[in-house]
Amino acid sequence: MANKFKNIQAGVLKAFQEEIPSIYYSDKSKKEFNHWKNVMEFHYHDLMKFPKNMFSGKNLIDLGSGTGENTVYFDNWGAKCTLVEMNPNAFKISKNIFKKYSKKFNQNKFINKSIYDFKTSKKYDIAHSRGVFAHTNDPERAFKKLASLVKPGGYLIYGDGNKSGNFQNMLQRLAIFNFADNWDDMVKVAEVLFKEDLDRSQKFANRTRRCIIFDKWVVPRLTNPSIKEVLTWFKKNKIKIYSSYPNIMPSVFGDSLHHRPMFDIEKFMQLTSFIESYWLIQNKMDKIEIPKVFKGIEKLAKHQDDMVDYIDDYNLEDIQKKSLNVLSKKVINYNKTLKSMNFEKYLKNRTSTFCKEVNGFLSVLDTKDLYKSKKYISKCRELFRGAQGIRHIDFIGYKK
Repeated sequence: MANKFKNIQAGVLKAFQEEIPSIYYSDKSKKEFNHWKNVMEFHYHDLMKFPKNMFSGKNLIDLGSGTGENTVYFDNWGAKCTLVEMNPNAFKISKNIFKKYSKKFNQNKFINKSIYDFKTSKKYDIAHSRGVFAHTNDPERAFKKLASLVKPGGYLIYGDGNKSGNFQNMLQRLAIFNFADNWDDMVKVAEVLFKEDLDRSQKFANRTRRCIIFDKWVVPRLTNPSIKEVLTWFKKNKIKIYSSYPNIMPSVFGDSLHHRPMFDIEKFMQLTSFIESYWLIQNKMDKIEIPKVFKGIEKLAKHQDDMVDYIDDYNLEDIQKKSLNVLSKKVINYNKTLKSMNFEKYLKNRTSTFCKEVNGFLSVLDTKDLYKSKKYISKCRELFRGAQGIRHIDFIGYKK
């Protein structure tokens, strides 16, 4: 078991020394740095509900900090950072990044060790790790290590892929490994089968194609947890979920603050599979997809507004003005329109198409014909289109 652990760690290190996955702007200009910092400020402030002033004056540790390109903005927001990274090449870049962009370089610490070999008795206001544990032999053990570094009242920030959201990514790995058994051939096969995905990734992440291929497909270890597994880790380590992006809770909850006990996702983890079913097939931007999911809702909204507006601010004078029969008709119209709606139909149809295409793809792979597989992929409507699933999820928790 110990040898397997070391072999996996060595394999990951070897792949990421060949192509470091976290190079976004260190080889570019300050313009790219400012762009990335603004993107992450939006991510934490608007999406994660964790604004940058939450970092001000805090001691922060980042496990698996890579090149520091996802850490230095914490320094810019006022945190004192400790970076722990096992890749000496990435570690060297992180120091240079901080020298160039840090506001207080000497207040930060840099430690060139694996997260398992790193030891300290110090507790931190914020313990952070994103996109790291999925590449380790034991992600749960890595999470336990991260949680142990959080002081009472402190926060844990953890991000990795999602098992359902990465299902299509795993199908891609399956295909690449089916046709290639060395790095150079993997790169060639990836370009043949998944050029569209590489084009999209390169456009949004601003990394080299080879770097993307190594990060997604070549690296020998990529094991992503489900939401349920992550919530179990939170519970075991006495970390309370604070926020996530994408949101792991369906937006149908509305208990009053006086309700006790309030709904606890840890008591009904099966609900998370509902959210993950969307992540499995997500391939278009929300601004395009949401109007299709809720097609026809304008009519429902009109009848709902008509019904509730009719008796809004009802008072004694309205007894003479407003008819019960009129209100009854409005309720009937609303209910009739509601019955005509089927918001799940569109998603069910898409998922059904997706499942058929997955089975078709597996059959084509069985022929061992690379270009036949490429041709099949080009005809798919849902499989390997667009974003190809929700691949990364971020969680924030706090220790009471």
